[in-house]
Amino acid sequence: MNTSIETISADSVGGRKDEGFTLVEILIAIVLVGILSVVVIVGISNLTSSGSKSACTASLDAAKAGTVAYFASNNKYPINFTELTPAVNPALVLPTGSVIAPNGLQVTPTATNPNWTLTMTAGATGVAPTFACS
Repeated sequence: MNTSIETISADSVGGRKDEGFTLVEILIAIVLVGILSVVVIVGISNLTSSGSKSACTASLDAAKAGTVAYFASNNKYPINFTELTPAVNPALVLPTGSVIAPNGLQVTPTATNPNWTLTMTAGATGVAPTFACS
């Protein structure tokens, strides 16, 4: 009596050989990568908007400091950005790299800060001006 033990392979039972990925597995991986990339893009856009807000706030603080220095020198508050700029230098450069134009009440955005504007509203006589970022 010759007994042999037969080996049952996966092919004979109806399984498949592991030679690669199926189309469904590849599609699931592509969908997951797409979802992750959307999350990253949304996160980056939130960071850039908060960076612009921080740059405007820094410029606002610098303009307020310039107003205080102007008051200390002239015993009155400026009515526009032109009064904050010295006659020799026609523009006031803020720490963020933006320039206050002497012809108006706005910060001229530079190429690195195109998303915000700083405005100054003159106060009544003897009252400090107010500043706003937009």
